[in-house]
Amino acid sequence: MALRGLASRSVSGLRRTIWQGGVRSASHVSPLSLHRLLLLQGAQASHRKLMSHVPDYEAKYRDKLVQKAREKGVDTVEQLKQQIKEAQRPVPATKAADLKRSGSIADNGKTVEKPEQKPDRVKRSSQNLPPDVKSLDQVMKLDMLNDKTCDEISEIWTQYHANKDTISAAIPTAMYQQLLQVARKNPIFVLPLPREGQGIEFYFLQFDYHQVHFTSLIEYKTNQSNARPFLTLTHYTDFIDRGVVLMRGEVDSKNMLNVQAAQLLSLLMQQFYITGGEEKRKLLETFNQRPDEFDYRELLEAAEKI
Repeated sequence: MALRGLASRSVSGLRRTIWQGGVRSASHVSPLSLHRLLLLQGAQASHRKLMSHVPDYEAKYRDKLVQKAREKGVDTVEQLKQQIKEAQRPVPATKAADLKRSGSIADNGKTVEKPEQKPDRVKRSSQNLPPDVKSLDQVMKLDMLNDKTCDEISEIWTQYHANKDTISAAIPTAMYQQLLQVARKNPIFVLPLPREGQGIEFYFLQFDYHQVHFTSLIEYKTNQSNARPFLTLTHYTDFIDRGVVLMRGEVDSKNMLNVQAAQLLSLLMQQFYITGGEEKRKLLETFNQRPDEFDYRELLEAAEKI
């Protein structure tokens, strides 16, 4: 099942620019194929260095995270993480009989039934995002969504972003939980982005809480831990109990990345982390767990199969 929103947009124009036939031997390569081969060799050579200097977004925002932890009544960032994790665990359904028996005991020993309280149907995304990130109610009015079904929420979210310079998707809860599970073990990866007439540009991605940051390898090699995200995907879990997680991707237009290219990066991420099958998953795991065995040629071949 594809992410709603991502699947509805066409990437055929970009897909036509993806390489045909893979990388040939150096004895009979075209100038463009030779350029690709040189890019591959450079990427392979810098891979070990990349793995040892992964941008640490938690360290970058640590002061703000410590402040957020104190606001939540805990002392450390680790305790804040645990608190967020506990809050996201599904709560087992309570039996109706237990609900009837619930109440407080008065001084006379009689049970006093507590007034019925309506549960809050919305889990605020501000509870599990970095403090400098807009919460969902800062992006759009939640009154438009509070009483809607999963399908209605997805449709409204997609239409809301239709004419904006952002990308968006409505992700089924089960799929998002699968994405998080895979990302915990494989938090980083590289993706090849075809540039028409310019060959390939490799992008580095890193999961951070409910966000995914993308930056070019050139930007990373230049600025390392201060590398700027070219694209940030933020996942809003406010309606996760109703079956949907809302994704919004913001593009830094100063970095020569347009919405269409951002759409392709998001689709490639989805393929390698969720929907792309065993071949792509093995590449993802190799990159994170056995980096010395990672082969960029295999990455390029797999990326062609969208």
